[in-house]
Amino acid sequence: MAALMLLGGGSATALAADTPDGRSPVVIVNKGDNSKIAGRDLVNGNDNTIGSGHTVTRTSPSPSPSPSPSPTPTPTTPAQLVAWYQTGTTTGDSTPYVSPAPLAGHASVVEVAAVHLNNPAQFPILTLNSDIPSSPKYAPMWRDLDALKSKGVTVTALLGGAETDTRPGTFQLLDSDFNMYYPPIRDFLRTYDLDGIDLDIEETFTEATAERLIRQLRTDFGADFLITLAPVPGDLTDAPGSNLPNIDYRTLEANVGSSINWYNVQFYCGNGSLADTSDYDQIIQNGFPASKVAAGAITWQTSECPGYVPMPTLQNTLRSLATKYPGFRGAAGWEYAPSTDVNAPNCPTGPANWYCAVQQALPATTTSNP
Repeated sequence: MAALMLLGGGSATALAADTPDGRSPVVIVNKGDNSKIAGRDLVNGNDNTIGSGHTVTRTSPSPSPSPSPSPTPTPTTPAQLVAWYQTGTTTGDSTPYVSPAPLAGHASVVEVAAVHLNNPAQFPILTLNSDIPSSPKYAPMWRDLDALKSKGVTVTALLGGAETDTRPGTFQLLDSDFNMYYPPIRDFLRTYDLDGIDLDIEETFTEATAERLIRQLRTDFGADFLITLAPVPGDLTDAPGSNLPNIDYRTLEANVGSSINWYNVQFYCGNGSLADTSDYDQIIQNGFPASKVAAGAITWQTSECPGYVPMPTLQNTLRSLATKYPGFRGAAGWEYAPSTDVNAPNCPTGPANWYCAVQQALPATTTSNP
């Protein structure tokens, strides 16, 4: 998924101004020149279109035995439908603002993307795409997300995503100094009263720190807080222990699976397909329960991220999964603003149409807190 990030030009020493809606900012100090960050487009504002899929560099020691994922009971809650939301989240940039309001009644979870950690000696320690979360350009977005929450939609944040340069990324920074880099995440989630977090780990990250992060989030935010991850299919079909000491999803599920709500699996950008059920089936055959595996699809046709599945085919796949696997977790769509209007009947026009069409293929999709 897309994860372009960071800052307009110029240097600044204080970034502690209150938000337009009266909230306290998360980021306090920015030292250094923000005029150029290699590999990240700062000229076009929020020009965040798509990502390049999983870019993790793995070390592969000899596989060590790992417990099978702990069995998860079939949930009593309906299927979930996740809308990732990155493009169109700002006002005043080259990309026009796209309100998430039409997703009400269709998506059960809306995830604002993407949150990044940075070296505070050079940049604000936490940014939402190219700016601090308290930037005035995000005021309409926060307002509209609050309105969705009032209608029962779960609003979360995506942390991480594809890193486009050689600087240490979000999860590498957490590995290097957890005590320094975790508090800004915690404070951001509290400041904006978010319902959960989606960990999109597309860089080297150790298993030990991944488990520590998940345990700390659960401790700090409690049982009702939504914790999801966004792997690619291959992450969930690897042999147990094959990626240690880096994150190993079979090991992660065995050790902290009780604190993970589910996985939003990215079946696109060359990482599997939802043209049929075969790639999803392999994950279930590797021991992950369908109640913890949401099928993630790309929502528009783009040469930069292949894998778009026409809606009738995608609907057939989702219906087949729901029939084959009782308790099927549901679906996710990357991403909202550029989504194709597929002319689904009895649905809003525009990008929400894609999600409404997917909702029609899911069993009793909920729009309440998961």
